[in-house]
Amino acid sequence: MQDHPLSQQAKVRCFGKSAAITAEATVINKDRQAPVPTVNLEVAPREGADVNWSRKIVIQLSDQELPVLCGLFMGYIPRIHFKRPGKGIELERQPGGIYIKASAGHGALFSLPAGIGDSFRLCALFLQQLRLQSGIGNETLLLAALRGASTLYKP
Repeated sequence: MQDHPLSQQAKVRCFGKSAAITAEATVINKDRQAPVPTVNLEVAPREGADVNWSRKIVIQLSDQELPVLCGLFMGYIPRIHFKRPGKGIELERQPGGIYIKASAGHGALFSLPAGIGDSFRLCALFLQQLRLQSGIGNETLLLAALRGASTLYKP
């Protein structure tokens, strides 16, 4: 478990022409249980050279969803859609990167591609959180377990 405040948790930011994404390490706090490492995905629109983070769409991944996200970034799963009441984030593998689309209500549809470099940095953060969540310290074992679990995913 990481022992620094959430405000100092690892994060990766990626910028497209019309939107940006921040993936941030965080934890799920459940009643009477130890915090569970996961990530928050935040997608916001660009307005000129700036990003309007006040309009961001945020989804915190559950302990069941984080392995699915890792499976997508590792190339085991082609597309995923994380849904919440009134909002969602879709990710799809495409040639040259991962296409990310977030929506919430009317008029809130933000999308961007994450190229190879951005996808690498995002994947590294997601795998680090999955390692912390699972308690598996051996990277070979972690990736083998992820690959096997990913074959069970049905969209």
